[in-house]
Amino acid sequence: MTRIGSRFLLHNRNLWAVSLASAFRSIGFGATWPFAAIFFEEGLHIPVYLVGIIFTLNSATSIVFSIVGGALSDRIGRKGTLLTGSLSGVLIYAAIFADLIGPRQAASIVALFILSAISGALVFPSASALVADVTTEDERTDGYVIYRIMSNLGWAIGPIAGGVLYEYHFSLIFMMVSVTSLMQFLTIVFFVRNVKARQNTAKKRSGYLVFDRYLLTFSLGTFFLTIVTSQFSVTLPVYSSVYEGITGLRLGLVYAVNGTVVVLGQMPITSLMKRFDDVTTMMAGAAAYALGYLLVGFSGSFYQLMLDMAIITVGEDMTSPIMNTIVSRIAPPDRVGRYMGFLGMMNSTGRALGPSVGSFLLFIFSFERPLVWVGVDIFALTSVLLFTAFRAMLLRRDRLSSPSYGYKVQ
Repeated sequence: MTRIGSRFLLHNRNLWAVSLASAFRSIGFGATWPFAAIFFEEGLHIPVYLVGIIFTLNSATSIVFSIVGGALSDRIGRKGTLLTGSLSGVLIYAAIFADLIGPRQAASIVALFILSAISGALVFPSASALVADVTTEDERTDGYVIYRIMSNLGWAIGPIAGGVLYEYHFSLIFMMVSVTSLMQFLTIVFFVRNVKARQNTAKKRSGYLVFDRYLLTFSLGTFFLTIVTSQFSVTLPVYSSVYEGITGLRLGLVYAVNGTVVVLGQMPITSLMKRFDDVTTMMAGAAAYALGYLLVGFSGSFYQLMLDMAIITVGEDMTSPIMNTIVSRIAPPDRVGRYMGFLGMMNSTGRALGPSVGSFLLFIFSFERPLVWVGVDIFALTSVLLFTAFRAMLLRRDRLSSPSYGYKVQ
């Protein structure tokens, strides 16, 4: 059963501090992401297929900096990398706000939005590795559950706040992201203790990239799954706005369902799925994503979209904490940051392609439902096949008693 023991409640300062910092960050990002694609299309009059490319370039930037962030967190420590990522978010989003209330040049706004990915790309592998550093193997999944619940408190608040600000003036959303990034920065400064990678006794050369067939197979599965999950940023809000006519506060409420279901449902779902091995949970989560997005194609009301979002979020609850747990367990102790960085790179690649894939599907099918979402679900099914292959590799390794870093199919 998932439980939060006294170690977590009273003593694990770094876990709670990095989780609180993530909560502040997600308030801002929860306010931004449901509305950014709509603003680019309606406010800046950018065609929908180009909006997809903008989000693709945003995630492409994240690909490079995920690798850099993972290596930096192993070399200089988690705290320094977290501070660098947080401060870059403060500055970049403040610059976007200044541009929106000033000359409002579409080119510079788009360029800054693309560069804003640097912040998350530095923060993600460092925060994920820090959670692994400060928890034992038995505690690790619970640690990632706590981290996710705290993060999604922000996603429960942010979209509603973003919906209100969007109706008033869109620039205020970017000011809000800058302020919440500053709150993240200050939380890390005062409450996070620096943690460096645990050292392995064997001396190895450590570059920026890692090559491990288990990591590669699993990360390919998450890559295809992330193409599906990234429909959250462009395809779903644009489809909801154009086809369903849902914008502003109502769209914010649909997205607030995501954070709410994580906060209320993450622990029960994690407890329920502990009777299965981690890879089976990943497969079930991918299937839930596929079902949720497919149902969007048959939904015709605000309340149906809220239900679809709840199903999509169940898939997220199954996959997100387990994803980090699996990678932390197959990683050597001194390379957790790099392994997290590689996972982040692969997922960023999926996020890079996802918006363009979704925009292309919207364009070629002219918002025809459910063809758009059937096309999306092909990627979810591909991820299930890759997770199945990964599970078979682990079972074969276990039968041959090959050395590992502690991960076994239970």
